[in-house]
Amino acid sequence: MNYNLLDAVSRHTIQVFPHSWAAILISLDNCGMWNIRSEIWDRHYLGQQLYISLLSPNRSVRDEYNLPEDVMTCGVVEGMPRPPPFSS
Repeated sequence: MNYNLLDAVSRHTIQVFPHSWAAILISLDNCGMWNIRSEIWDRHYLGQQLYISLLSPNRSVRDEYNLPEDVMTCGVVEGMPRPPPFSS
């Protein structure tokens, strides 16, 4: 399968049919925590969202807050150690 990574169409929404998938290319322009989610409230409420953290060379709460103590993890990060806290 070949993806168009050079001149892809810029879109704000995509349609994904039932039992199918879509590949997306996202340009994130600054450090910090980004949330990719469904705009359908039922799915958003049930957790169909993804958080992406872009780390800055200087770890500061200006870009990203510390993880809450009660945050739930899953998948490959389930047993991994927590990142060190950010300094203010």
